[in-house]
Order: sequence, then structure tokens, then C-alpha cells
Amino acid sequence: MEEPLGIIAGVARGSRILGVALIALGAFAALAPAIAGAPVVIVIGLLVAMAGIARAVFAWRAWSAGRDGLGVVTGVLAAACGLALVFNPVATLDVVSSLVAVYMILDGLAELLFSSRLREEEGRNWVWGDALISVALGLSMWVGWPLSGLRALGVLVGLKLASAGAVVLQVGRGMRRLEAGIASWRAGGGP
Repeated sequence: MEEPLGIIAGVARGSRILGVALIALGAFAALAPAIAGAPVVIVIGLLVAMAGIARAVFAWRAWSAGRDGLGVVTGVLAAACGLALVFNPVATLDVVSSLVAVYMILDGLAELLFSSRLREEEGRNWVWGDALISVALGLSMWVGWPLSGLRALGVLVGLKLASAGAVVLQVGRGMRRLEAGIASWRAGGGP
């Protein structure tokens, strides 16, 4: 079994990559409505699926370090939502918007549960903020305000992914601080 400090270091390194990737995927999703019709849905579906897979992998690694496995569920949910968009791009925009709205709301609720298990120095406030953003974006998508149609799909999904990327970067910083604290404690005579 891998030493806890090594696991924390690996999660911290992975969080930097995942955070930047989610922000980039969010930017691409926000720009996707410049393309018309079904290709937009396919591009956004692929981006959501890739983000979901990345989140599931990161959550699996965090779960291996003793954290909650709820992130695995939300990552798989995101990947399933993205794949549903890819395999049925000609579904009505209402169906696509509803599917994405449900994903965002459920993801936000899962993040609220996850944030309650974090300490402030681990990024609890950032996760909590991202959860509220996710729920608000999901509700916005559901009611079609302030944006609707393909533009809303790209922009709101892009905002969600960018927000999640920023949170992952912040949580990764917290993990690196935790890693440094454990290392200094061990250097000072800890077990």
C-alpha cells in the first residue's frame, strides 16, 4: 500500500492538471455555440464526458487517499450526461437542456455534501461556492433565463466547467499545504 504522503502528493499534482483541463474544457464549451446545430451538442457532449471522466479519475485517487467517493459518482454522472448528448445530438433542445440542467443541479448538491466533509484549509469554501454556482446554472438552464437555446448550453456548461477547474486548483493547493505540513511534522520528529 502506498504511503499516505505519497498519495497526497499524487492527488495534489493531479489536481493541478485536472483544474487547468477543466478550465480549458469550459472555455471550449463556451465557444462551441459559434458552430451551428447538432455539432454543437456533440462537441459539448464530448467536453462534458471528458470532464466527467477526469473528475471521476481525480475523485477515485482522492478516495484512495481516504476521502469521500461521492466525486466518483458525480464524475460518472457527468460522463453519462456527455455521452447521452454525443449519441443523441438531434434530440430536441428542450431534452438536451433538461438533461444538462439535471446534471448541474445534482452535481451541485453532491458538491454541497462533499464540501461539508472538508476543512476550510482544504478548500471547503471554494467547493461550497462551486456547488452554489452549479445549482444556480442548472436552475438557469432549466428555466431558460438569462440565456436560452444553444448559446445557453455552451455558455452555462462552459461556466460550470471553468468554475469546477478553479475549485480543483484551489483544493490542490490545500492538498499541497497539507503535504508540506506532514513533511515538516515528520522532519521535526513525528512518526
